[in-house]
Amino acid sequence: MALEYSSDATVKRLCLPADDEHNQHDAVPVAAAALDHLSELPEALQLHILSFLPLKSAILTSSLSSSWRHLWERRWQDDKNPSSLHHHLLPYSSPSPKKLLDSLELRQSQGQGRLDCYSLVIDTPAMSARRFSRYLAASAGCGVEDLCVELRSPPSPATLRFPFPTVAAASPVLARLSLRGIEVSGLNSRAVRPCSALETVRFHSVHIDDRGLARMLALCPRLRVLGLHSCDGLRRITVTAVMGTRLNLRSVTIAECSRVVEVDVAVVSSLRSFRYSGGFLSSFYLPSDACFADLYIRFGVQRSRNVLICKKVFSEWFETHVCSKLTALTICSNVLFVVSSLPNAIGHAESAKMGDFFKSMTELQLLMLEMKAPDLANIYVFLKNSQCHNLEKLFVQLPSIPSEALVDPFDYVGVEPPEDGLENLKVVKIVNFNWKRIEVQLVCFLLRKATSLRELLLVTPSLMIPSNAPGIQKADLLFLAEAGVNGKVIFRESDDAATQPFHSDVFADF
Repeated sequence: MALEYSSDATVKRLCLPADDEHNQHDAVPVAAAALDHLSELPEALQLHILSFLPLKSAILTSSLSSSWRHLWERRWQDDKNPSSLHHHLLPYSSPSPKKLLDSLELRQSQGQGRLDCYSLVIDTPAMSARRFSRYLAASAGCGVEDLCVELRSPPSPATLRFPFPTVAAASPVLARLSLRGIEVSGLNSRAVRPCSALETVRFHSVHIDDRGLARMLALCPRLRVLGLHSCDGLRRITVTAVMGTRLNLRSVTIAECSRVVEVDVAVVSSLRSFRYSGGFLSSFYLPSDACFADLYIRFGVQRSRNVLICKKVFSEWFETHVCSKLTALTICSNVLFVVSSLPNAIGHAESAKMGDFFKSMTELQLLMLEMKAPDLANIYVFLKNSQCHNLEKLFVQLPSIPSEALVDPFDYVGVEPPEDGLENLKVVKIVNFNWKRIEVQLVCFLLRKATSLRELLLVTPSLMIPSNAPGIQKADLLFLAEAGVNGKVIFRESDDAATQPFHSDVFADF
């Protein structure tokens, strides 16, 4: 790898090794490989050079050449100087927490290089506040870029708190912070420096209130990813623009924060991903001018007030959105009901814009809290109005506990299925399939209309097709049996790990 200069000193280009010349579309001459002096160095020296780079820059070197592809992962591979440390502190463990702390502080004092990742898991209530502070100070002194702190056995009374501004400001390269089971402190102090490098914050079961969260957001001008899971101290999650700063948030995830009644991120036009799972909200505002790439919205038991809020949110989107890059959508049946009923309320012009909003969608996941005739009607209406001609994958999660009655006395759909729109659908997976009439009707519809369908996977406790099921036409059962013989329908007792929706691990980072 080298820089080649022309006679004009302002012109330069990067010369890559010969084994990458074809990957660069012949943009670099083959002769330039002779200038790749770095790859000729001993690997130990290459690793030493990489150890001086920040983690992000070190990872980027993997694109320079195939020989550099995984080199960054070994830049601190000896036991005395690892690039990541994981300290799981247990009672009566060996080595003792004191020895682990001494080794961390020794590393800091000897300047043995920055830490890519430091994970501190405290499983003992005997941890003192003073020793905990020393752990955090030593990790900051080592220039940690990815810090994870988890408190599993809190002392009584609670004495351990994470001093957010102190730690974040003390480590100038700290880019990612994950906290679990601990209280955040220090956010009300005015004499704190901005956390200029912090890009990702994920809190799980963290004690923080609305004011503390607002202050934290104000201190992190470069924050791109915000995740909040089971943070019961929050009631109103509001993101506001601070004077003189530009919001950079790209992803917001809010999950199971039981006391939250309001979510307002309307000013964050930079959002590309929004995920919400939890109770109903009295106020719900998302940006109308954001180009979302993925959305995940799941509410609990249906309430009329939240239906009206959802109608307002989605109707405003369809009216104002001029740019939509939405490719992956996950919604529960409550939201499905709202969206499918909107065209009747917003008129023909806005209904056409609804199709524009979903035109780039390639994957849809439906989380069905119930699966009765009105729910199937909502699916039909949504597919018809969304005009999602680019849809390639459909995932349907049926209720885990089906209703006792196989035939609903009001089992009349009352809506004609869409005639087209599924010509590019290739993969379908339906989980918790229980051979109910409405479920069979959905499967038969997909088999008939998805002309490019390669695989329809049914995860069901009963792999045998019933010969005579109440309310199900025999022709539909024979149709399913034939599709099974042809390999178009696959029956499985357990979920298929190889075929998972985009949002399957939406909360995995917490």
